Amino acid sequence: MATVSALGYALLCALHRGPLTGYDLVQRMRKPIGYYWTAQQSQIYPELARLSASGLIEHDAETGPGPRQRKTHRLTAAGREALAAWLVEPPAPRAFRDETLLRTYALAAADPEGMREFYLAEAETYQRRLDAFQEQHADLLSRHADDPLHPQFGAFATLELALAGTPPRIRWCHWMAERMTELARLRRESSR
Repeated sequence: MATVSALGYALLCALHRGPLTGYDLVQRMRKPIGYYWTAQQSQIYPELARLSASGLIEHDAETGPGPRQRKTHRLTAAGREALAAWLVEPPAPRAFRDETLLRTYALAAADPEGMREFYLAEAETYQRRLDAFQEQHADLLSRHADDPLHPQFGAFATLELALAGTPPRIRWCHWMAERMTELARLRRESSR
């Protein structure tokens, strides 16, 4: 069996519920998959070609609106088998990266008032994301996707984790903004 990259498996995941065009895959990789796995459009199309060459996906082509053909991609039997086998494997060790925490680590080098604004902006970003999660969650609930037999139960389950994990991040950002306000006040007082 061919070696499949992490992005390849992400694309197989996106295709597991049915055929998608390249454009649809790019959109699916932005939302909802983009909430927890990101890929650029420039990475997706070459990976689709590799998956096709490996026999894990196939496509139908038709005349597109532009100079290129419109391809609708779908899993092959081998692609379904590869995806099923990968799903139950333990994830590969990966480095944890969080740019906000990296910036927090070097906080002593920053202007506290600027960092206060940074944390408030982060809280707003996470709040918008939480609002979107809640909207999608309500939609999935209305379609009974909380039933493990529902074809969108996996999407529902990922939203459950997002709904549990996002509010603490928002609270932490507000807490950090308050600490930065206090730090700015203390620095002003000590410079008098």
